[in-house]
Amino acid sequence: MPDRFPEITSVEEFIRLRLSEDPAEYDRSAWAAMPLPVWWELVRNHPEMRFWAAHNRTAPVEILAELIRDADWRVRSRVLSKNAGPPELLEQSVDDPHDAVRHTVAAHRNSPRTAVARLVNDPWPVIAEQARARLASWPEPAPPA
Repeated sequence: MPDRFPEITSVEEFIRLRLSEDPAEYDRSAWAAMPLPVWWELVRNHPEMRFWAAHNRTAPVEILAELIRDADWRVRSRVLSKNAGPPELLEQSVDDPHDAVRHTVAAHRNSPRTAVARLVNDPWPVIAEQARARLASWPEPAPPA
């Protein structure tokens, strides 16, 4: 799907697309790639768009690493909820102060086993149970050849 969307070339274009009521333009803001300098300008100068930057399917890992430190838990949770969530960001977020962020770590298929194991005693029982269930069903490593 991302290949069918032309690259977004400016922050102004991204914001216009994101705020558009046209579903095709809105979709483009979620799927189209941008040059790295445009990404940096967007996340540094438009805090109101940081959630939507995290929502874009092509956000580079260096942008995600910046967004994972956002003060807004919704931005952090959105970064982690990506299908290809970077394991190092999931590991880094085990101690996040917001329950929703830690729950995303406990449930995410890319979370390292060490991260999930650290959540089995989480103060929120839903997270602790999710972590225990994930660990109980974790595949055993293949024996050495």
